[in-house]
Amino acid sequence: MEITTEQSNQLELLQTLNYDTAAAKVAVAFIKDDAFKHRLFINQFNRTYSETDFVARATKAVQESVEAITVLNETTATATAEK
Repeated sequence: MEITTEQSNQLELLQTLNYDTAAAKVAVAFIKDDAFKHRLFINQFNRTYSETDFVARATKAVQESVEAITVLNETTATATAEK
């Protein structure tokens, strides 16, 4: 039996979070099996150095991801309206 993409993403997430299940809970609540949010969260988490605790880093990464999605959605909406 092969590992699914979803399972592979879950393993990557756990590894990124150093197997901290409390941090994983924060991340999973945000990601909800969305591949874009998964990749964005991983990238933001790896950029978050201001926090040392994994749960705090995960929370900060979610915050940064939400802000990025908001900016991207606004930019896309503006570009579409200008066409």
